[in-house]
Amino acid sequence: MFLKVIFSAFSIFIAGIIGLIRFRKINKMYWPMIFVVWLACINEIISFCLFKNNLSTAINNNIYVLMEAMVLLFLFRNFGIFNRRKWLFWTVCGGLAALWLWENFIGGKIWCISSWFRIVSSFIIVLTSIDAISKLMVFGSQEFLIIRGRSLFANAAFLICIGTIIFFTFKLLVEIFWFYGLNGSEIFRVKLYDILTYINLLVNLIYALAVLWAPPKQRYTMLSFSPHW
Repeated sequence: MFLKVIFSAFSIFIAGIIGLIRFRKINKMYWPMIFVVWLACINEIISFCLFKNNLSTAINNNIYVLMEAMVLLFLFRNFGIFNRRKWLFWTVCGGLAALWLWENFIGGKIWCISSWFRIVSSFIIVLTSIDAISKLMVFGSQEFLIIRGRSLFANAAFLICIGTIIFFTFKLLVEIFWFYGLNGSEIFRVKLYDILTYINLLVNLIYALAVLWAPPKQRYTMLSFSPHW
């Protein structure tokens, strides 16, 4: 079980290595995805080292979920989700940051898991991912740099959205179970973590494909917007 969890967690390094090799060639629009992958790699290393020394991983994971949510929102901003509602982007980012600060320093402690932030941020990321897929289906290459003649399942933006929907939907359910104390049964907890292990592996492989197929900057031109840097 332990080896399976470790293998699942460190499978994110596949996407990390691909991102490291392809970083200078990838369109800047997709850079936030590379940053999210690298953040995950760093966090997995820190968590592993803390776990091996019987130390809590709550602090680094609380910091990681904040950084992950913010960078993913920047990615969706690059996808054009907030093009006509720029005020909404800053409102969501500010609201999440305020919630994180309140839960970790005012209403709670940073060395405890921040469930409310995880629930709210997961819900927002799932909604923006669904919105991104709907725009992808409608606008196609004008919004998401689709490689013409290639299936949606070989499109980086589509894969990223599918990955985030799968992972954060399950994460949202897990956090709700934890928040309402529905994890009392040890068998239930084991089964839940077992499912999470496989979902994490699947999503990490999806992210690896997304990074591999992210369009190179020298071959594509944004027709409707540019990355926000």
